Amino acid sequence: MKSTVLVSVLALTAFAVWEESALARNYLNCLSKKVVIVDAPKEITSSSAEENFGFWIDEPTKVVTFADGKKLTLRRFVDSWISAVSGDVSYELDRQNGNLTYAGSTIKGGIATTVIGTGRCTAATAPAR
Repeated sequence: MKSTVLVSVLALTAFAVWEESALARNYLNCLSKKVVIVDAPKEITSSSAEENFGFWIDEPTKVVTFADGKKLTLRRFVDSWISAVSGDVSYELDRQNGNLTYAGSTIKGGIATTVIGTGRCTAATAPAR
């Protein structure tokens, strides 16, 4: 009888911990306007497009990943703000209102490429895999 009770308590505890950690992981869907400027020796071009992407935010571990699983490097993770970097692009998320800004630049072979974006992120259901 004691072992049955112990197993039940352990199972309930494991479920509660799993449930709490699942709730602490949030998915944000972000819709943004992205501008790309390419500065080549003979001409400068630019383009703009809407971009839709998502982030997973794991509160307990303070880990942020894109929907595809690529981890971002965090600079700041507090209740009101997240600053992170992925490659050459820096992301700033105001957690109070969902505003997102990002920017980055690279230079290869004398060609400078600058990416600038702004948009809004909202809590959403994670996409199906």
